Amino acid sequence: MKPNDLTLAHNKRSLIAVSPVVSIQTALNLLQNNKITSLPVFSHDSTQVVSIVNLFDILLYLVGGSDTVSKTTSKLNDPIENVLGLDTDRESYWMHKSDSQDTLYDTLRAFASGVHRSLVIDYINPNEGTWLLSQTDIIRHIYNSPECIEGLVDIDATVSSLGFDKKPPLVSVSASQSALSGYRLVAEKNLSGVPIVDENGNLLGDLCLEDLPGANLDTFEQLTLPCIEYIKYHLDTIKLPVGTPETTLREILTIMVKQDAHRVWIKQNRESSKVIGVISMSDIIGLLCKKRN
Repeated sequence: MKPNDLTLAHNKRSLIAVSPVVSIQTALNLLQNNKITSLPVFSHDSTQVVSIVNLFDILLYLVGGSDTVSKTTSKLNDPIENVLGLDTDRESYWMHKSDSQDTLYDTLRAFASGVHRSLVIDYINPNEGTWLLSQTDIIRHIYNSPECIEGLVDIDATVSSLGFDKKPPLVSVSASQSALSGYRLVAEKNLSGVPIVDENGNLLGDLCLEDLPGANLDTFEQLTLPCIEYIKYHLDTIKLPVGTPETTLREILTIMVKQDAHRVWIKQNRESSKVIGVISMSDIIGLLCKKRN
């Protein structure tokens, strides 16, 4: 299968990208006005996209080592390329690219390793325009067309039988620590989300990159709240995505699509609140790549 074979390929919005020298404030305005969370960045001497920066990267740059978030920081005038120097291992330092005429396999392997987006380019017909392909796009395609993974994975197999409950121990945060410190841990461990647990390991909520406040700096002050208070801004509209070792892959995909979740937390059993694992979109895509090999 090629990128253009995906049902969503022709419905993607036009690419919004910026020069590396635009200010961070300008980048934040673009993110907010277009209701997006990431922004591709051109090279200095052309309109070729070479990297991508997201709201999380900008937040870490603005905050630095502080425990507070100031909306008047002078760093807002810094060029957006300064954010890209934070960590060469983070996705925002480079931009994965996919040939629209090539198979998806290399892109899926990148997604399995933790890359979240890829720039799809038609090298034969460059005027066709470029667009961003995401992990979410792949998961939605599998959900809508489950026959595409027939012969690779049994979509009705359980979490336990697929080995998803045998992953390394979870990294978690406590209810009382600040959301900002929780997000710093997410960055340190190169994760996209962590569970919020009580002293007995019971799941109280989660702290995820997609739940960051919008690009409006006025809302960034929420990050100084304890994790359990911070998530109250989202609990009214977001149902916690959970499953058990007996949940099927089909049910996991349904939860991800219906709840717009990038991961599903695995509890010990239906009656328990103790969280024992997590299944991410990267895990599912990684399983498909492994089975293909």
